[in-house]
Amino acid sequence: MENNIKITFWLYRAKKNSKNLIPIYVRVQLNYDKFFKSTGIYIQAAEWDKKAMRIRGTSQETQTNNASLDALKIKILQVVNQLTVHGKPFNIHTIRKTLEGKDTNQITLMRVYDEQLDEMKKLKGKDFAPATIIKYKNTQLRLRQYIKFRFQRKDIYLYELNYQFMSGFEAFLKQKFNNSIVTCYKHYQRFTRVIHQAMHKGYIEKYPFENYKIKLPRKKIQYLTQAELDRIDQCDFKVERLNIIRDIFVFACYTGLAYAESESLTPDTITTGIDGELWLNIHRKKTKKDYQVPLFPRALEILEKYKNHPACLKRGKCLPVPSNVKFNAYLKEIGDIAGIPKSKPLVTHLARRTFATTVALTNGMNIGVLSKILGHNSIKVTLDSYGAIIDELMLRSVKELKEKLTEKEKNVDTKEHKKRFPDAHKDLIDKISGTNKN
Repeated sequence: MENNIKITFWLYRAKKNSKNLIPIYVRVQLNYDKFFKSTGIYIQAAEWDKKAMRIRGTSQETQTNNASLDALKIKILQVVNQLTVHGKPFNIHTIRKTLEGKDTNQITLMRVYDEQLDEMKKLKGKDFAPATIIKYKNTQLRLRQYIKFRFQRKDIYLYELNYQFMSGFEAFLKQKFNNSIVTCYKHYQRFTRVIHQAMHKGYIEKYPFENYKIKLPRKKIQYLTQAELDRIDQCDFKVERLNIIRDIFVFACYTGLAYAESESLTPDTITTGIDGELWLNIHRKKTKKDYQVPLFPRALEILEKYKNHPACLKRGKCLPVPSNVKFNAYLKEIGDIAGIPKSKPLVTHLARRTFATTVALTNGMNIGVLSKILGHNSIKVTLDSYGAIIDELMLRSVKELKEKLTEKEKNVDTKEHKKRFPDAHKDLIDKISGTNKN
């Protein structure tokens, strides 16, 4: 490894001090990576021997400074030798940190992952749902299994992480556990969040997976058509609990609220907007983001219907929302009774997708506006989620535009056509105008 190390001393002329002295810098290069560091020694430009990388002269100060340069070179080589002897993989950042007394080469992946989990547990129920913590633990388990499989070790150092590590991890998930690309992506998301936290803490300087991407295929979004939504909305299920669940579900279809937001809805979240209309001020638990949702007429009707419901008055809520388990169980009954296709299983999140597609996009809502109403962190999230339906709507719009333009062309006065087009196009004009008698 020592043969791959190059240590060069040079004058950093752009860093002159107030006395017109120039600092001597050291450049340490390992293969194609390098770092620069000041030696703390300043000299006149004429004193420097570039070829020998020494200070000219025989004065006591010159001898002391040259001895310091020699000592620094020896120290760098000792760091490299020590890492080599102990059999520890290292890179240019490891050498620099060790040299500066900020040795991070002992920090392992599992250490920083455990730190992340400890921090999440402290914020359990506030910033992190219990289910989220469980998912992070699951990803850590898969990482442990992968490290054991590939390296025959229990842990690895952070500086060992690279593109190959991540690509190998994805392949391991697919081959060993038959994970889908979506599941792989979820593991990737959680893992990289831990790594970004490690960067914020100064454990690593450079993101190790810079060029690694997992491209998700656009999934087909399931949602209710307007006819299916109307069928559910207008159906009398003869049982009060099902009618209540139907109303809450329809409310979500016209607001785009997820289950957690519908369940936590209180009267003080209803406010009057600058347009004089009623809006909902929502704090989305998933993204920790505040956003506003317009209250369309059907949603207002449902809120009015339940404002004096005993369960709502007792709990201080707008809607009598049961547990998520009960909600989904009752929705299955509703779907069966209303004749909703089995390919569209009625679950709480289907309402949110129905709002985005059938209620919003299909009726011409701008994608940027929809993104804000859904409480997404960015429009990219909205496009990733609903890109397929947007493409479908685009094709539909293009088709409708073509039909309108064709109809408009047919209705253009024949005389105008004759003025605009030469006689060579007479047959075409006659065809469009309907005067072709052949």
